[in-house]
Amino acid sequence: MPADQGRLQGRVRTLFVSDVHLGSPYAQCEPFLEFLRGIEAERLYIVGDFLDGWKLQASWRWQPTYTAILRRLAEMADAGTELFYLSGNHDEFLREQHLFSEILRRFEFVTMGDEFLHLTVDGRRFLVTHGDRFDYVETSAKWLSKGSGLFYDALLSGSWHLSRLIGRTNLSPYRFCAMTKDRVKRMIRFIQRYERCLIEHARSRECDGVICGHVHTPSIVHRDGMTYCNTGDWVENCTALVEDDDGTLSLTCFYEAGRQFPSPEHVAPPAHESATRRAAAARGALA
Repeated sequence: MPADQGRLQGRVRTLFVSDVHLGSPYAQCEPFLEFLRGIEAERLYIVGDFLDGWKLQASWRWQPTYTAILRRLAEMADAGTELFYLSGNHDEFLREQHLFSEILRRFEFVTMGDEFLHLTVDGRRFLVTHGDRFDYVETSAKWLSKGSGLFYDALLSGSWHLSRLIGRTNLSPYRFCAMTKDRVKRMIRFIQRYERCLIEHARSRECDGVICGHVHTPSIVHRDGMTYCNTGDWVENCTALVEDDDGTLSLTCFYEAGRQFPSPEHVAPPAHESATRRAAAARGALA
């Protein structure tokens, strides 16, 4: 049983998960299913790449666990959970209109969209988006993005074998891959640029912050009066973002209790005052 299983039991106001990658041989579906069974939420946002269309297209593999996950989501909806689904770059086929309509017909308990606006209980506005549209490689050189998948798969395989070799069964078997990739990305400042682009997009929508996925790097960063939250993933990290009843946003990890998540250029969080109220106050002062 995971070390932080006690943290996963119970109820939260809002749950955000992304990058589950159903269809990938590296998706940690059993931990994700166990996580869902141990938590209740008023609303659940699936923030893209829930399905891995790239892998499913190359080799169709639908596992019984995938069906069990869908059934659990339906159970949560029946119990009153509001479900929201955003597609990402790996399940972008869902953005096609005819598929979009068909899914809405079959899964009426899910609200689908490209972006959502989430209002926390303390009045802050967060833009919820997968984030692939703010990834330069993804938007300008998709061939490179897909080609790098071969290297990524090799890194995941090596991480799994290394994890089993040293006997760290209490950690994600792909933890070493996450650590390696995180160091490389930060060295080339990819993550910082990605964060800034998303923060500016959220600011343009008069939001107090953004909640996203895509880069498999769980983090909460407060910068320039804005908050950037990345939910992480269910391949390397097995993490989720939760909003508690007082509006507090925090990351939780299925495997590691009390895990510290990297927050580059971290400063004190902004006061719980919405961007809309701040803008209105500024306009009043100018008047």
